Amino acid sequence: MNKMIRTALALALLACASLVLLAPARAQSVYGSIFGTVTDKSGAAVPGATITVTDETKGTVFNVTSNASGDYNVPHLIPDVYDLKVEAKGFKNFETKSIQVSADTAPRIDPTMDVGGGTETVQVNADQQPNIKTDRADVATIFDQQQISSLPIGDQNFTNLQLLLPGAQKLGWSHAADENPQASQQIQVDGQAFGGTAFELDGTDNQDPILGIIVINPAMDAVTETKITTQNFDAELGKAVSAVVTAQTKSGTNKFHGSAYDFRTGNANLARDPYSQPAAGGLPAGLKNRFGGSIGGPIIRDRGFFFFNYEGQRQKVGTSASDTVPTAQLVSTCLGGSVGPSGIPGCDFSEYAQVYVGGKQLIYDNMPNASASDTAAFAKNVVPAHLVSPQAKALLTLMQKYAPKVAPGNGINSIENNYFGSGTGLFNSNQWTERVDFTLSEKAHAFERFSRFTDILSGAVLFGDAGGPGFGINNYGGNSAGANDSLASGMDIAINPKLLTDFRLAYYRYNVIDTKYDQSVAFATQLGIPGINTGSTFTSGAPGFEINAPFGGATSLIGAGLGINRCNCPLTEKEDQFQIVNNWTKEMGNHSFKVGVDLRYARNLRVPSDTDRAGQMNFQTGPTSNNGSDGLGWATFALGEVPSFGRYVSVSTNAKEFQKRTFFYGQDTWRATHNLTVNLGLRYEIYFPEKVN
Repeated sequence: MNKMIRTALALALLACASLVLLAPARAQSVYGSIFGTVTDKSGAAVPGATITVTDETKGTVFNVTSNASGDYNVPHLIPDVYDLKVEAKGFKNFETKSIQVSADTAPRIDPTMDVGGGTETVQVNADQQPNIKTDRADVATIFDQQQISSLPIGDQNFTNLQLLLPGAQKLGWSHAADENPQASQQIQVDGQAFGGTAFELDGTDNQDPILGIIVINPAMDAVTETKITTQNFDAELGKAVSAVVTAQTKSGTNKFHGSAYDFRTGNANLARDPYSQPAAGGLPAGLKNRFGGSIGGPIIRDRGFFFFNYEGQRQKVGTSASDTVPTAQLVSTCLGGSVGPSGIPGCDFSEYAQVYVGGKQLIYDNMPNASASDTAAFAKNVVPAHLVSPQAKALLTLMQKYAPKVAPGNGINSIENNYFGSGTGLFNSNQWTERVDFTLSEKAHAFERFSRFTDILSGAVLFGDAGGPGFGINNYGGNSAGANDSLASGMDIAINPKLLTDFRLAYYRYNVIDTKYDQSVAFATQLGIPGINTGSTFTSGAPGFEINAPFGGATSLIGAGLGINRCNCPLTEKEDQFQIVNNWTKEMGNHSFKVGVDLRYARNLRVPSDTDRAGQMNFQTGPTSNNGSDGLGWATFALGEVPSFGRYVSVSTNAKEFQKRTFFYGQDTWRATHNLTVNLGLRYEIYFPEKVN
């Protein structure tokens, strides 16, 4: 069976399975709709009734006519509050006000007409309509504008809305702050990977394909509603295995409206963490200020509207960090400033031997050309002075001012996690969104929206020139600047009362430039380590030094690296994507046919430093162990032995990737009876192989 036959069978099975979905696909990811059946008091259908739907805030009007079965459908409605009026010859007018229409939803209104004159009106409040969802079988949660503005969403972060879903769980880790400055949360829905959640903003793609996070994390004040669908989403929606998060930005109305807000939090009232913030160090100072506002109103009454939102953040990050540093005795003896209890010049590890093995032998001589005197020195837990690496001395010279802050005699605490510090980082961001809506005629509507997010992120490091954990957000140490953009525009057109089309043009850009805390400094060369800083910007700065303790003890982290100061530096990440979406809807009797295409062209330049382009050295216990037992990473470091070395290297730093992604779908909504709606849907996604320039 060839690939094409297997694909065809899979699609056929998908189509058959979708027959069991009892939900009319009358809404779109950007638009909503109102549908129902017009009947008289006896339950008989009222054909030819005129249904008029009016937007309460914008004044725009839409008209349709009920068919022979009394059914009607008003599609392509921008999310808002609407009034519905039904007129039919020989009957009193029927009117319902304040119908909330959301994107990708369709409230059902079934008018019951009373016999009478057209000058009389029967008014029914929309809140008296049934709350049972009759428009679809998807499993979804909708947050309207009031909920979004009123719910206590953590840190006013839009992605935290997912945590209000059943089956949603926040992961125990997160992307580094430099690559995720908008703090997009990594949340699993129904046990699926967080990257399996698709994000859409105004019906256009809003997900970074590399990290799987949101491109524009919109300000809560700019969002009018969001819908999170976890199962049975329409064929129009895809590129997801767990959930689809669709959000709509606000638009203007016939009246000017606006808002202003300011959230200010500090560290003054926070409790001290006794495990990472000792009483002597106190709580680091920190202040976070998130502020902004919005304004919207008419450009041309009943036709053109605008909306603008701005949100800024100014944060002084107060962070604590801890690490393992060499004891004062070890530094002094290694640098020749003193001689340890053994009386032998060199790095004296007697303190470590006392803590780890009760003063017995801890380090062993595994050097191939060691002399008898060297072996005797090792027997007293000393690395002789002539064997001490000059590069190790150079680094210890920088570390000697960072003496342990826990007094000796406190057991293993005097050796491991023996240095605490606190400091500050900086995070400044600016985000704004503008949107324009225009009703060209009763049959055509257009919109345009542009969003931009920029940020500057920095963090000092624990050991100054010698690196170590950072004091920025989530212990970030480095410097980063980002700029994300999202553009969406679209139009919906009623070709005739039974044929409608809509299209959207979109573009997004995800851009991060990340540098080390000591970028362009030949740090390894200054220490005398050859072959690390090769003269290019990408290989400059400090390498990483990971020094292991025996028996699974705490590792000392010095220098730079993703696992040391949470900085994937240097990093150049420039992703962008062009998108064209076109949908067609055809009403034929009690059938509503819909087909569409979604074409995307993505470009990506990502030059990372996951294992650090200046290299990462792991000083393990093996070279100074006794056939794998005991040994000490600091002794291996003193000898200049590097058992494990990793380095991220690429020939090119301009290898762009290009990919076409095409999605097609079709679905038929058949209202077989008043109580039975059958939805048949088919979707086909094609991801073309990537090409490289």
